[in-house]
Amino acid sequence: MNFPEFKPADKQSDLEAFYSKHILGSDGRPTAEWQSEHLTRITPAYPLTLAFPPGTEVTRVLCHKKVADSLTSVFASILAHFGSLDEVRKARMHLFGGCFNFRRITGGTRLSDHAWGIAIDIDPDKNPFNKKHDPSKGMMPLEVVKIFEDAGWRWGGHFKKPDCMHFQATA
Repeated sequence: MNFPEFKPADKQSDLEAFYSKHILGSDGRPTAEWQSEHLTRITPAYPLTLAFPPGTEVTRVLCHKKVADSLTSVFASILAHFGSLDEVRKARMHLFGGCFNFRRITGGTRLSDHAWGIAIDIDPDKNPFNKKHDPSKGMMPLEVVKIFEDAGWRWGGHFKKPDCMHFQATA
């Protein structure tokens, strides 16, 4: 299946050209108008739980409109793969680390893909930044990686500095 309407990008100018340059308010954050025009809330196929602070249920995810259908389908595919909410929870795929977050990449100057709502983090506790993937330690199930990649998303576990919690709708 071919869900994505997004295109690969690896430069901030490419992201701005395709997903839109942010219009910032006096507080240095995207304006309400920019957010209203470019972001939407999706309802995942199963409830998520905030990874930090733990325990808060999340029933809607704020993401870019251009990835909304794809991300909705990914969640449906994850639920179908595991077969039940209990199995999703056992695999820790309900632990939500965030999607839209206007910020720079960790340790960098470029805006993060999260700043457009085109990246999502799942189970950050078991999949810490800069830790090589090790499925024997309960890290990201490769079946979930395949679901995202089949939908056109890129997995952070393939990055030079691995980010196994992270999936993004760009190259």
